[in-house]
Amino acid sequence: SCYCEFISMFISRNYDILFSTRNCEKKKNCEKNKHLIYFCIACGSRPKFIARIVGGNLSVEGQFPWQVSLHFQNEHLCGGSIISSRWILTAAHYSHMEIIIVCCFPCRFAFPSLAVEKIIYHSRYRPKGLDHDIALMKLVQPLSFNGFVEPICLPNFGEVFEDGKMCWISGWGATDDGGEGSVSLHSARVPLISTKACSQPEVYQGYISPGMICAGYLEGGTDSCQGDSGGPLACEDSFTWKLVGATSWGQGCAEKNKPGVYTRITQSLAWIHLQMEVSI
Repeated sequence: SCYCEFISMFISRNYDILFSTRNCEKKKNCEKNKHLIYFCIACGSRPKFIARIVGGNLSVEGQFPWQVSLHFQNEHLCGGSIISSRWILTAAHYSHMEIIIVCCFPCRFAFPSLAVEKIIYHSRYRPKGLDHDIALMKLVQPLSFNGFVEPICLPNFGEVFEDGKMCWISGWGATDDGGEGSVSLHSARVPLISTKACSQPEVYQGYISPGMICAGYLEGGTDSCQGDSGGPLACEDSFTWKLVGATSWGQGCAEKNKPGVYTRITQSLAWIHLQMEVSI
């Protein structure tokens, strides 16, 4: 038989087809009338494992294979998520540097680094604002997926993640407000918070837009923190992990009534797909 390995992402102009593709390489000569067998690399999966994050735990290898550390001048700057072999999704407010290096788990200092070809900011992002805090980074060379480095799925258009759903945040950020970044990847399980609850006067009244989603505990204790920006808010749906949010902002870290605020990925899907399509 012969087959193709699919490792790059393609999106139709109608945004209704999403699959991976690359040039077909025949492993064996195909006999006449034989069907081609296509092996697509699925997103949102991770190997089985034994079971800035405040109140979180150390992550094990392969737990969050889509998590990357973005470096500037050999220092951890912020986090990001692998969404295809050539694309990293992160926060716009931390990706303005000219040279960014991408490093993957398990160790952001040991994993071979990958240079960024270009950075694309959301067209409506403003440095002094909070909304549309999202950017895409195209890598010079594609990533090789191996079970411990894998892409996370983007949500579907119009997909709704119910309030209270338990999701995960991860990153190399500070483990307490104002503290130093962590050498090890930390993670924490947090519930999604409704926009209504997050917009209460004692929380973030007037600041939460449709392009944002809150997650965490109103009583405090567990949160993302400095250095976690751009990293994933990942939710599992039918054994598939989806990128629901990108760490954006918050008041302090793990304070009462001040949960983490994340860029809502479903609000930026059309923009994400368009950038990836025109930059193929």
